[in-house]
Amino acid sequence: MTIYLSGIHYETDLNFLGGLKEQIMALGCTIVTPEENTTKKLSWTESISLRMNSILSSDSIFMMPEWKKSTIARIELTAAMNEKKHLCFSIDDIKDLLTTLDG
Repeated sequence: MTIYLSGIHYETDLNFLGGLKEQIMALGCTIVTPEENTTKKLSWTESISLRMNSILSSDSIFMMPEWKKSTIARIELTAAMNEKKHLCFSIDDIKDLLTTLDG
């Protein structure tokens, strides 16, 4: 399963993010996330387009704990909901989703 990480920004705790990525990969999932260095070089339209394409190619979207502080994360959540992507807000949500899809 491919999981898009949404809500990563300059205030994101990098230790938390690293641990989260390790947990997700340990579950056998692939992680997709826009690279901050790449998106900074793009126009708003190009950045959103890149993000939307990444969401479309993912099975699920994981919302970081402080996603509500990010306008882009709210846009990404809306897009994911419109595309009926699975929504995860915790590592347990991912585990439950994997169990449901396997069963």
